[in-house]
Amino acid sequence: MISIDFETRGAVDLITDPKNDNLAGLHNYASDPATDIICMWYSVDGGEPKGWHPGEPIPRDMLAHDRYYAWNAEFERVIWDYIMVGEYGFPEIPLENWRCSMYMSTCSNMPAALGNAARCLNVEQQKSTRGRELIKLLCVPMADGTFNKDPALLAEMDEYCAQDVRTEMACVAQLREPTDQEWADYHANCRVNDRGVKIDRVICDAAQVYAQDEIDELVERIEEVTEGAVVKARGEKLKAWVIERLTPEQEKVLVKYRNGERKLSLDKYNRARLLDFDDLDPDVAEVVECSDFAQKSSVGKFKAMSRIADPEDDRVRGALVCNGASESGRYSSRGCQVHNFPRVSMKDPVQVREDFVDQIMPEDMVDYYEKPIMTILSHMLRPALIPEAGSVFLVSDWSAIEGRVAPWLCDDDMGAAKLKLYADDEPVYEIAAAATFNVAIEDVTKDQRQIGKVQELSFQYQGGAAAFLAMARNYGLKSTKAEADRYKDAWRRANPWAVNIWNDIERAARLAVRKPGVIFTAGRLKYFAVDNILVGGVTLFCQLPCGRVLTYPDVRFEMKMAPWGEEVLQMTCLRSAYLPKAGETEWPRAGLYGGKLFNNAVQGTAASLMRFAVQQAQDYGLSVVFHVHDELVVEAADAMKEDNGDLLYEVMNNPPEWATGLPLKADVDIMERFGK
Repeated sequence: MISIDFETRGAVDLITDPKNDNLAGLHNYASDPATDIICMWYSVDGGEPKGWHPGEPIPRDMLAHDRYYAWNAEFERVIWDYIMVGEYGFPEIPLENWRCSMYMSTCSNMPAALGNAARCLNVEQQKSTRGRELIKLLCVPMADGTFNKDPALLAEMDEYCAQDVRTEMACVAQLREPTDQEWADYHANCRVNDRGVKIDRVICDAAQVYAQDEIDELVERIEEVTEGAVVKARGEKLKAWVIERLTPEQEKVLVKYRNGERKLSLDKYNRARLLDFDDLDPDVAEVVECSDFAQKSSVGKFKAMSRIADPEDDRVRGALVCNGASESGRYSSRGCQVHNFPRVSMKDPVQVREDFVDQIMPEDMVDYYEKPIMTILSHMLRPALIPEAGSVFLVSDWSAIEGRVAPWLCDDDMGAAKLKLYADDEPVYEIAAAATFNVAIEDVTKDQRQIGKVQELSFQYQGGAAAFLAMARNYGLKSTKAEADRYKDAWRRANPWAVNIWNDIERAARLAVRKPGVIFTAGRLKYFAVDNILVGGVTLFCQLPCGRVLTYPDVRFEMKMAPWGEEVLQMTCLRSAYLPKAGETEWPRAGLYGGKLFNNAVQGTAASLMRFAVQQAQDYGLSVVFHVHDELVVEAADAMKEDNGDLLYEVMNNPPEWATGLPLKADVDIMERFGK
């Protein structure tokens, strides 16, 4: 076993600052001629780290091994392939021999960043805090274009790199080794990342021009409405100006609690809630709307795609993170954030692209498409991903995957009855609405169907009125809290299987925590606990039907205030996604209850289905270029689209052995550019 860490220098900047015009992806950085190794430090079988520097002989003791561990190993692997092999004559290391200790951390529901993981795990070997300053001094060019080679600073960098190896090994010693299947999942994701997906650079570059012009106009309008008091589209001054003009009832929707501290937030969710008020001051409404449009994240995504894509083939690589959502094991994305692209696309993206190229005036585009410029841009994000010339995308998306997985996990008659609705292609949303409004299914109106849809999406995980109202806003529905409560009660009466599984899961989890080493079942799920591992205390595990486990570190029972105003004994666990505030040593915690645990199990099972689909598609020789939640995208030569489409259909509609009885449904669409 080898633990390895590189420190490198280069003219292409990897720092994720959207204002940095040198921002580029890892493959661009590694392939740039100016990129080089400062030092490599490695440990053999847990021994004291050893250093290597360019010009020194190849260290033979690190080559006679078949497992190479690194934190965020995609970086070390790509640097090894491009520079160690290409420039210094080192032998190649097969992809399957790499092990990512960051992936190990997230598989144990621990932080993804090395320093945070070391703090959370409270290991003796902590990450040095000197790194950020050393990187600024040694890893980026000075004003004259050369690199600082001060011997004293380089010696510090050596020790910093060696300490990273020590810290990584200390963390790995605390973490669960992923199973062979989990490592296969990780390596399959690396292959997708290495292939990458092509972007339409014309769209990406033109969109940024339109966006900046629109932002400038929005900021001007904010300045006019506020009479010069606010000159930016976000920030504390804008928030203070808005809050000063709100009624007490309106201000309530801005309240958020972080680590028990009350704060007022003007984030995108709260901006939408404010704009729902019919009595909101017109000037406030306009300022909030302008701020909302100006903060559309599509601008940053177009910019990221342009910068991260390889200039030779316009392909974005390294965009997907396996186990990025550590509570469930679902994938996430980085860089251009493909998982956060709006699902809606422009109906005729080719025409919009031509308008971009022809530099049609923004006001003319707004009139023609009847959408604000920022909305047009956000709806062009998916179409900015394209296949190579002579190829097409084959896109397959599971229908209602969470709605199917949830009752299947119950493994009882009531769950089977709900599952049969999906298996028989029954109108699930209409059925929910019919039960709520006491009408025949064929008499359900369009608006009632939308309510039924939001019911299915918001109540499945024990959500209440607040969950319904939040999701309703995304679908343009307006509802009162009283109505939402009525919808909740109606849905629960019609879906007793859900209420039962919430209770069964919470009961199994509580018993498992109280009796470590004993397995308790809830439907197809198994809960068990192990004492005194990871961060100490009791760690709770949920074993999914696929065999993979979800992890809940340091579970405790604590008296907490429930939403209905009563103190209850609640399970809590360490929440790795949050960080302690300055001066605090206790890691933030999160509540655990039946609905949340069920949500993790359903999404975790869906994630395992996608992992299986990616590997099976690769085994069939299909070129998977990316995936978004429950949507798999394959690039195929035009001449092979029918044969490859049949293979993809087979992959997406035939569940693995562990999911026998789960009725999957997915069509395959042929697309000349990604869309919906």
